[in-house]
Amino acid sequence: MSDPLLSVQGLCVSYGRVQAVRDVSFEAAQGSLVALVGANGAGKTSVLNAVAGLLRPRQGKVVFDGTDVTRWPAHRLVDAGLVQVPEGREVLATMTIQENLQLGGWHRRSTADASIDEMYERFPVLAERRDLPAGALSGGEQQMLAIARALVAQPRLLLLDEPSMGLAPRVVDEVFRVIEEIRQSGTTVVLVEQNARRALRAADVGYVLETGSLAHSGPGHELLTDERVIAAYLGID
Repeated sequence: MSDPLLSVQGLCVSYGRVQAVRDVSFEAAQGSLVALVGANGAGKTSVLNAVAGLLRPRQGKVVFDGTDVTRWPAHRLVDAGLVQVPEGREVLATMTIQENLQLGGWHRRSTADASIDEMYERFPVLAERRDLPAGALSGGEQQMLAIARALVAQPRLLLLDEPSMGLAPRVVDEVFRVIEEIRQSGTTVVLVEQNARRALRAADVGYVLETGSLAHSGPGHELLTDERVIAAYLGID
């Protein structure tokens, strides 16, 4: 069996005296979709931000493609192929769609134009409105722009933080369709998602966080039928 593309080992994250993440370990195999789920405040975003180089963990190790990247800054990780789509999308509202996409390819100058053209083919609504400010888009369209901007960077590992937050059910369906397309293309995906049922249905492997610690893990379809996970996080359909 080949080594995982991402290995997180004994991760601890603190904000001052508050420990947000305690001894969390997980892996993501090449080409897989891994879901991190749990209630609000469980530490999901803190884990993702530590992996992305936006937070310095107090303890633990982040290994990407066999290299310890725990102390790498975010821009170096992006250059290596580890890219995050942040919670809340964070598109640059006053800049055009085209300009937002160009920022995604800042370090891929020789191939950025071709990647942007691919994004316009994948997301026709962005192509139609490429000269409009990003702030003119709906919430779902802004989420598509945020994902497209990350894909322009040609990631090997894509971190998605709450991509369905605040979106209508129809738009959520479209977002998860795009996520599956990304995984099918060979890009490894780590998905943080409060919609646990939907995330685990899509995931090869799921990890359930509870108050900063790993509570359950296993294949996504097994966690969907685990009575402990159902009682604590999924509820009844």
